[in-house]
Amino acid sequence: MSKYLLLNIFLIFSLAANAQQELTLPMLQDIPNSIRLNPAYKTDYKWTISLPSTSNSAASTGPTFNQIFEDNGNGSYTLHVAQAVAKLQANNVITNTNRLEIFGLSFQNKKSLFHFNIGVRTAIGVDIPKGLAELAAFGNGPYVGQTLNVGPGLDIQAFTEVGLGYARQFGKLRIGATVKVLNGIASAKTTQKAISLYTDSEYYQLTATTDYQVQSSSFISMDSLDNINISFDELDPKIVAGNHGTAFDIGVVYDISDKFSISASAIDLGRISWTENAQTLHSKGSFTYDGIAANGGLSSIDSSSLTSFVDSIQKVFNFSQKAGEFTTPLAQKFTLGAQYKFGEKTTLSAMLDATSILDQMRPAFALGARTYVTNWLGLGGIVSYKNSEIDHLGLNATFKLGPVQLYLLSDNALSYLFPTNANDIHFRAGLNLVFGKLNRNPDGNKLLAPHL
Repeated sequence: MSKYLLLNIFLIFSLAANAQQELTLPMLQDIPNSIRLNPAYKTDYKWTISLPSTSNSAASTGPTFNQIFEDNGNGSYTLHVAQAVAKLQANNVITNTNRLEIFGLSFQNKKSLFHFNIGVRTAIGVDIPKGLAELAAFGNGPYVGQTLNVGPGLDIQAFTEVGLGYARQFGKLRIGATVKVLNGIASAKTTQKAISLYTDSEYYQLTATTDYQVQSSSFISMDSLDNINISFDELDPKIVAGNHGTAFDIGVVYDISDKFSISASAIDLGRISWTENAQTLHSKGSFTYDGIAANGGLSSIDSSSLTSFVDSIQKVFNFSQKAGEFTTPLAQKFTLGAQYKFGEKTTLSAMLDATSILDQMRPAFALGARTYVTNWLGLGGIVSYKNSEIDHLGLNATFKLGPVQLYLLSDNALSYLFPTNANDIHFRAGLNLVFGKLNRNPDGNKLLAPHL
């Protein structure tokens, strides 16, 4: 049983590498969908219809697949437990976000831009402490006289959004804002995550202490440590209708010259109130158990002792359940950007991003270049620091045939070439219908971003 637990923990680290911080799209102002990340951006067209598009982004701060498994050369892999555990940080964060834009519409006239969008978004964050992996790998024997912190953090949100935005030009300054109406689909969030295990140095007794609290709504429910229920059949409009929320996006762009501009934005300033099937689950207590002291690692833990341990630990992990409304904030995002234009076809961009992940602001930085090879094909790339690493190389392409604009982009294209060495994967793809190309802004200056 412990082998499966250990394997699952490490597979989460190595395979959940799909990141919350999207860096390429804010630098591609010629793609109308970039206004989702700064509502002050302007489009290159009078009318834009955004057809269904999707983006997915995920990251792990834990070891990569190749750091956990060794390729035996015959299609099989060997798990290196000690090596994998040694590479873990004190807290290891896994994130996965998905954004499905169902429909979007924008209209630009003189100095004003109006835009509307409907979409579905999910955001998953998990914080796994190193102590949990150490306990699964080695038992508590090597940690006599020590306290292991094993409480995982959790932050899951799924919701729909309907956004209505407006931007206005004031000379060289452009200001935009979007108000969004939200409907929550599901939520699960830890508000307290204290779980500690202490092994007595004299009698080798294991003392577990918990003060662990989870707020959940809709299809996620939990009665005890081994009884976590996910009921997808609960997802219907009646259930979703009660979980209301609002959020705001604000942005500014300042044109220092015809060639150089700077920008800033604050995205997802808001929260959701959860009322449907809303509950707070709390585990608080302490117990002492005479096993396990597995100095020999996984092989020294037999099934009967482990079953006895799990049965005993259930007593302290029994959750008290209290129904009641709660609120959760969205994962806020803040950006600072700059863009410089060379000639009519090439731009250089820089982007600084700070995104809230599991209630902590995490920084990212990117430099990008983009040019138009022909009047229907734009190509670009970025290098970035994200997920505490600087080895990200992103690529992007825009194709335009008549009114049809197709775009493909990734913050970390190398992850698709070397997936077993990646801990961050991202992609975005979409399709727009664009009409009425605008060559000049309301003040008579050429648009800063090159366009198709």
